[in-house]
Amino acid sequence: MLNSVDQENVVKSIQTANLLVQDLQSLIKSPNPLLGDIALELLQQATHIEQRLNRIEVITRPEEGSLHRAQHGAHIA
Repeated sequence: MLNSVDQENVVKSIQTANLLVQDLQSLIKSPNPLLGDIALELLQQATHIEQRLNRIEVITRPEEGSLHRAQHGAHIA
């Protein structure tokens, strides 16, 4: 599990990566073919980064039940 600061930083990174992906998708439509090609290459990399960050967020997200049990001292038999 991640601490709250790390979890927040992962969420911020996901949001930033998403904005980059959106901007690169717009840049691909440039009438300049070189710029469009470079943007496409960068988009593939940015999409991969965004997906990896999303996976990190999902696998490190605290489970609601576990968090609730830990906060209230409940034990599983």
